[in-house]
Amino acid sequence: MCGFVGFTDAGVGREDTRATAEHMLAAVAHRGPDGSDRLHHRGLTLAHCALTFTDPEHGTQPFVSASGATALVFNGEIYNHAELRAELRAAGVAPRTGSDTEVLVELYELWGTRMLDRLRGMFAFALHDARTGTTVLARDPMGKKPLYYTRVPDGIAFASELTALLRHPAAPRAPDVRALADYLVFQAFCAPASAVSGVRKVRPGSFVVHQRGHVRETEFWRPRLTPGTGLRLAPGTGPRRGPGRREAARRFEELFRAAVARRVTSTDRRLGVLLSGGLDSSAVAAVAQQLRPGQPVPTFSAAFEDPDFDESDHALAVARHLGTEHHVVRIGGPDLAGVVESELAHADEPLADPSLLPTRLVCRAAREHVRGALTGDGADELLLGYRYFQAERAIELLLRVLPAPRLEALVRLLARRLPARSGNLPMAASLGLLAKGLRASPEHRFYLSTAPFAPGELPGVLTAEAGAELTGHDPFAEVSRLLRDQHGLSGVQLSQLAVTTHFLRDVILTKTDRGGMRSALELRSPFLDLDLVEYGNSLPTALKLHRFTGKYLLRRIAADWLPPAVVRRTKLGFRAPMAALLRGELRPLLLDTLSTASLRRGGLFDTGAVRLLIDDHLGGRRDTSRKLWALLVYQLWSENLTARPRASESPAYPALS
Repeated sequence: MCGFVGFTDAGVGREDTRATAEHMLAAVAHRGPDGSDRLHHRGLTLAHCALTFTDPEHGTQPFVSASGATALVFNGEIYNHAELRAELRAAGVAPRTGSDTEVLVELYELWGTRMLDRLRGMFAFALHDARTGTTVLARDPMGKKPLYYTRVPDGIAFASELTALLRHPAAPRAPDVRALADYLVFQAFCAPASAVSGVRKVRPGSFVVHQRGHVRETEFWRPRLTPGTGLRLAPGTGPRRGPGRREAARRFEELFRAAVARRVTSTDRRLGVLLSGGLDSSAVAAVAQQLRPGQPVPTFSAAFEDPDFDESDHALAVARHLGTEHHVVRIGGPDLAGVVESELAHADEPLADPSLLPTRLVCRAAREHVRGALTGDGADELLLGYRYFQAERAIELLLRVLPAPRLEALVRLLARRLPARSGNLPMAASLGLLAKGLRASPEHRFYLSTAPFAPGELPGVLTAEAGAELTGHDPFAEVSRLLRDQHGLSGVQLSQLAVTTHFLRDVILTKTDRGGMRSALELRSPFLDLDLVEYGNSLPTALKLHRFTGKYLLRRIAADWLPPAVVRRTKLGFRAPMAALLRGELRPLLLDTLSTASLRRGGLFDTGAVRLLIDDHLGGRRDTSRKLWALLVYQLWSENLTARPRASESPAYPALS
């Protein structure tokens, strides 16, 4: 894992170029403690800091091709680099190193951007082709690694993190109000937008080309589901039945084992597993341990003081069953509050997922033992594991016999009659949230039921000036884009693609990258292996959500590896007790950061509306913690942004279109 920055340097003095590169790279130094370097490559400056996993002695970046024409900086790992290196040799290329970075450079010189279809791994890279004066920025299909860019005079600037990009003297700094509106709905700043107007993210599964002052984006991969059986049909063939359970389980297990093996055996470094005690991470730990017989795999779990959020006993039981080297990270309110006060103000970009806090603490503890760890991320989206998908299946069935208004009234009645509690995933609160989205289309329902702020609430929390910028804005535009040419899908399938679009890519994977890289810990997600994802997406829904049992195939294959109680367990969810924290340890920070004076300085939020949310939550009248947390995280970041010095000031440059 690494961090990198770069920018067009035509007409800039060498000393200024060096100072800017060093100033930008310092902002991502936590991503690469193993050394740094920079390079001037025919009009483009590249700088890189490394956390090495493959050929650390010879894969130093920026890396230049044997011809000298192509230079590259790269964050991530290509797990099939050995296979691709063999193809290079067959094509007459003589590799000089064992690094995956060299494979990328030489493949590009052979195939251009078509090479992206051959890569299996996680990556964000920037490549400069001096033959054509082209800069290419690319991200892996799932978007595991971040990449920001903006226009600057005479060219382009880019970086692994927004904080680094904003250190370029010509980078814009004004907030993007439309992207802020999306953040208040989705909990994240969703690609291709960012928190800053004029700064863009490369979309997952896409590459951006800058050449002669022009920027264009091309998508090379997107998630697709096929209606009916879920299988792609060959041209000229009729409908086919999907694979049987036994055949599907066999193939899924084969691909899953290969995905774990790719991540474990692609490096000589010792890897651990972040083990929650749930099915997903336990299955990953089981296969990882099978690949290292006689060598206990380090596993790491969180132990929360609040029993409603604690799964540590389950994680310990799995660790004992598998024989791993288990480490427990004990987390209380003061620990979580400490992460907020020490780090969120300096975060790359606001992210309103509270589970970032315990993730950060577990990753920090794991880094004392390993440089990388496997996670169970992606299984719930791939195999329909969230309770929400069960609810969506129920909605599909109930709407056949009940009109939406009657079903909505029934859900609200159940929510009122069930006992309420403030712990993890309270059923009454979940039903109440679900009722909000019952009349919406399936691809919107998940977000409308879980959003800190529904789209209709945004004008009430923003100032009149900020709200006026939302005229005609559609927060679901990216969801609609990905669904545009996918027809005939069921409600559950529409929901699955929508959840993948923002919750997986922009929330979960942002949390994973940030939580790990702040400690220079590489996190790897076997369930997001592209071959496994494409096979999972090809399967009929019934093999993923069998009646009302999610992750059906995984439960079948994991039954041979794990205790029955783990295989049958209902997902609890990895969360933080935010409602209690805001009333307790974080109360002073909340009142100070969201004070009237602070909000007026920012000029984006209506002070009266925010004050009401605070009073209701602290007074116990209603739980507004999701809303307050989103506002608090943004305001902390925004205040620190305005206080950040820049190397020098430059004229504003037109925003990217």
